[in-house]
Amino acid sequence: MLRTETLHDAAGSGVLLGADGPFNHAPCSLLPYPLPATVFSHALSLSQPFSVLVDRVSRDTEWLGRVVRTTVGHDPFTRRLLDIFDEVNTKGVAQPLQLNINRSDYMVDQPTAEATPRILQVELNTVAASFASLSTKMIELHRHTVTRLGATLDAASRAEILRTQPAVEGAFDAGTAVEVERFLPTNGALANVAAALALSHQEYAKLVGGGDPSRRLAVVMIVTPSEANVIDQRGIEAQLWKEHRVPLIRASLADVHARGRLGERSRFFLGIALGGEVEISTVYLRAGYAPGDYTGELDWQARTLIEHSYAIKCPSVAQQLAGTKKVQQVLAKPAEIERFMSAAESLTLRESFAGLYGLEEDGGAEVDAIVAKAIASPYRFVLKPQREGGGNNLYGDELAEALRTMSAAERASFILMERIVPPSKPMLLMREGVLDGGGCTCELGVYGVILADQSRVLLNQCAGHLLRVKLDNVNEGGVCAGFAVLSSPILTR
Repeated sequence: MLRTETLHDAAGSGVLLGADGPFNHAPCSLLPYPLPATVFSHALSLSQPFSVLVDRVSRDTEWLGRVVRTTVGHDPFTRRLLDIFDEVNTKGVAQPLQLNINRSDYMVDQPTAEATPRILQVELNTVAASFASLSTKMIELHRHTVTRLGATLDAASRAEILRTQPAVEGAFDAGTAVEVERFLPTNGALANVAAALALSHQEYAKLVGGGDPSRRLAVVMIVTPSEANVIDQRGIEAQLWKEHRVPLIRASLADVHARGRLGERSRFFLGIALGGEVEISTVYLRAGYAPGDYTGELDWQARTLIEHSYAIKCPSVAQQLAGTKKVQQVLAKPAEIERFMSAAESLTLRESFAGLYGLEEDGGAEVDAIVAKAIASPYRFVLKPQREGGGNNLYGDELAEALRTMSAAERASFILMERIVPPSKPMLLMREGVLDGGGCTCELGVYGVILADQSRVLLNQCAGHLLRVKLDNVNEGGVCAGFAVLSSPILTR
């Protein structure tokens, strides 16, 4: 019954993956995952300072360039992004107003059942932070499923579910919206992300005199030609039009190269299938974060054109580089985060940092020592390159072999992070209609949106959350990459 209900509800509510169809339900858990309420609220509270940190790091071009430059000797992808960053800063930034839709991902660290659970940051995604739409739909799906089950289950079925999922009992019995909210919190990710894009569009219109009815402005979403997560993206497009009457068009980097141009004051115009050209107010990158998104030199030329344009970027290349693993690692070093944040803010953010270690070529005995430690105890660490999207990290024996065989120059493209030790909870998971299950861990993502220039912060808001669940013997956490499933939190004491 629960499998069928969830399968049908996922289809009916648009919790779907696929490119051009047929679409399949997104991998998901049948019930929400228990998460301590204190951990959840703490993660939400970190969103605004982390967004400010990203914005400030992206504007400190000397510091950012120096930090990222240490990783690019054997990383041609990051080197190309850094080349664009350098070119933009040499010529001058055309548009100081930047929008960032980021997602900070956390895991609960609880090495023993007696230990107090705390959150540690896995990574901070500053480009193409996905699932704002589907995560919003997932919480509504679970609210429907759990409350309906509470109203219809017989005593034996209820007892069987509660045997492995005791956290849902209170939600089963919730009779009002207020009571449901206490267990299954509302997720405003879709509405808030769309509202941030709408504000960016409106601010751009003010800058160029958007009161002229003959001027046609639009947001462009940069996508890959065959995007498996298109339903999540389309949800933002629909919300942006329905609630704000802001048009969004989809284009690949190849489309930008073929039909894009810069006009007066570097304003960005893009030809569309019907009706000639539109002026682009905001470039929202949902592609461009991985080497495979650039099929050749023409795609890199398109990204360069975007960065030189007057359109508001989400993110700018500087913001994208601010989200690299190397920046995350360096900010965790003594006195580095204090360069950008107050002492109190720095202390708060530091509490969420796991152990992070650089592997610089000139790191000397300090780097040699941490490498030796990781080779001796490889299951206590993760080896991370400067990549987003899942499936890129090295673990265990593979990590140890890589460190043994890499040259010092090759190692410099990576960082080491200490493994987080999360608790495990029994869960039922579903992929393509097939049930799987067992002990599972979760990863909580918190969305933040910030729109700012050098002197003004027009928006800085915690925008919502995403919860992903995976079997506890799985290392990576990407949903589209096949490692994790979508879920939602049910809050516990």
